[in-house]
Amino acid sequence: MMMIERGAKRTAKPDIFISHSSKDKKAALHLAKVLNFCSIDVWLDDWELEVGQSLTDEISKAMNESRYIAILITENYNKTVWTKTEYKKALSREQKEQRTVMLPLIIGEAVIPDFLEDKMYIDLRAKFFNGVVNLVGMIHSISRFRISEALNDSEPENVGDIWRLLQSIGFEPYVVLGNDDFQEMLKHGGHLIKEDYATFDPFELKNSGKVSNHVKALIGELI
Repeated sequence: MMMIERGAKRTAKPDIFISHSSKDKKAALHLAKVLNFCSIDVWLDDWELEVGQSLTDEISKAMNESRYIAILITENYNKTVWTKTEYKKALSREQKEQRTVMLPLIIGEAVIPDFLEDKMYIDLRAKFFNGVVNLVGMIHSISRFRISEALNDSEPENVGDIWRLLQSIGFEPYVVLGNDDFQEMLKHGGHLIKEDYATFDPFELKNSGKVSNHVKALIGELI
């Protein structure tokens, strides 16, 4: 059985705010979807902002409330005024909170910016799913030793592999979902275990004639 968590219009603080150039929207969306399937609650502007809201106010609020700010480094990142503002805010939070806030993620062919030269980063270019595992480990406080040993034993090639790897080291992964998806899965076979958390049989949902094609596609990511 797998655990799912309601995600849309979150009341709890998101795990990560994704800072990216508008030219890297497709890459940011792909990464956000994968992270949601790997137990990471992501704030992405495309998912959260609604018509009429203040872009500046909502993004500033999200950056303040998210536990971490992921910086998607590509050849486009340093060319955007908005992204420069966002990484400066991330650095300011680090100084104020005296902890790691900024998480540099390399996703494209780019020169590492000066402000990141002394920071460790996760490279998602050559081994994307390895990088995701390392990110999950950091967000959920799994020891670097366990993560390293697991990746040495077997390198994941998809989301399902990541789940099996995480389970092998004692972490039970879950999917972060929007409220509509959560409620539909709950209606057709899910079992609520506490507020906003449920277990479900993905194969039962996949084979159900009552479940929407949208939810079936989500389930297909895992099975």
